Amino acid sequence: MATKPGDAKFVSKLDEEGKKKAKEELHELNDKDTQIAVETLRQWVVDQDWLKSPTDFAFLLRFLRVRKFSQLGARETLENYWKGRTNSPEWFRDADPADELTQEILKTGCYQCPLKYDKMGRRVVLLKFSVLTVDLINQWTLDKFYKAYFLVYEWLMLDERVQVYGTVCIADYTDITLPLLMAITNPDVAKKAVVFYNKALPMRLKAIHMYNEPAFIDVLMAIFNPFLRQKIKDRFITHGKSFVKIYESVGMDILPDEYLPDEYKGSSDGSQKNIIGDMLEDMMKPEFRQYIKDLSSDKYGVDMEKRKKNDDPAASFRKLNVS
Repeated sequence: MATKPGDAKFVSKLDEEGKKKAKEELHELNDKDTQIAVETLRQWVVDQDWLKSPTDFAFLLRFLRVRKFSQLGARETLENYWKGRTNSPEWFRDADPADELTQEILKTGCYQCPLKYDKMGRRVVLLKFSVLTVDLINQWTLDKFYKAYFLVYEWLMLDERVQVYGTVCIADYTDITLPLLMAITNPDVAKKAVVFYNKALPMRLKAIHMYNEPAFIDVLMAIFNPFLRQKIKDRFITHGKSFVKIYESVGMDILPDEYLPDEYKGSSDGSQKNIIGDMLEDMMKPEFRQYIKDLSSDKYGVDMEKRKKNDDPAASFRKLNVS
């Protein structure tokens, strides 16, 4: 099997509770079995002349984790990941958190992700639509908007706890209008984004809390539903104008001050401005910038002309000879 010198240097940052959860929920049994699984997946990648992907231990491990250590599942997700990135270079090529327009988009607070974990050990992504306008989207372009969106998720996926515990999304629809909704989620773009998020990102999405959803929310769901697995559909939770159940789900101390009741006297993660600032500061660390620069270069991707039409992940697995 394919090994790399760096394999022995990989040390999981999960604590004992995290390792227990990985074992119970993801079938991540022990270090030896994990190494064999990564080496097996790496060998498959190396054998595919149509696929160019990083093969370091940490990168491949997240695809195994999201598919509960199924080799076939991990290969399918990895293939979908690189198909999506290859087919949509406008979203993924030359990504950089230091890019001036990316900074402008993220500083609005349309994507807010506290560095802390919620009461269940998950990371929370808050989508805030009230900071957006149709004019802003047109000024940035929709492609740049989604490029910033997926950059946030690439940053999140480096966190091993995210790989095991997953993420929670809170979508705040306050002040959203139908024209703005359609500007962000026109059917063609929505299909491409949802398919990538649903079938390619090595991310465990545990819940989507919809707050202050508009009367025309059915329009949004009609666009998304055809491309969502039933498991994901079941994780959409509507809350109307009440945050009570969201507090119960994620805890109060993970949320920005602006989302907490006046009478709340406990700890918090600070104001939205502070949370956005901390997120951007963490994304600007040299190790992430170097990682995303390499990942979004033109040396990785799929060559579909070489891809055999009948060579699906299952067929590839049968052909793999592992000694």
